[in-house]
Amino acid sequence: MMIFISKNIKKKMNKTIATLLLILIPIRVFAVELPAIAPLNKGEAAPYSGVLYNPAAIAETIAQRELLVSEHKLTLKILEERLQAECDLSIDNLAAEVDACNDKYNYMTGIKDEQIRRLEILAFDKSDNHSHWWLVGGIVSGALITIGVVYALK
Repeated sequence: MMIFISKNIKKKMNKTIATLLLILIPIRVFAVELPAIAPLNKGEAAPYSGVLYNPAAIAETIAQRELLVSEHKLTLKILEERLQAECDLSIDNLAAEVDACNDKYNYMTGIKDEQIRRLEILAFDKSDNHSHWWLVGGIVSGALITIGVVYALK
């Protein structure tokens, strides 16, 4: 036998169960001990257990930290300059390729313009026009062929 439960009841049950679990399950909080600094004089007992640094040790620790920070900054600057140089080189190479393509295009365009100019001169040159001779030759050859056929058939 199946029991049908509405969606609202399911939601309320889920919320209730989740609330009970949060209340009943103990939550552990781990406390983090904060650094403590206590000045000591010779012969005094330390107020806590730990490592005691003298001023020279503290100065050396601070100097090492500053050295690491400056080395890191220098390394970042060198990497940045290297990347900038690589980017500049890539941009210059691409600019050179574009210039070469433009020069090739201009050269090809010049060759084609010269070809067009020469072909226009050839097409529009009136001195080499011998079409009237072709007309006369066609009429004369037609007349001779006609005379030859008439004599051949007689």
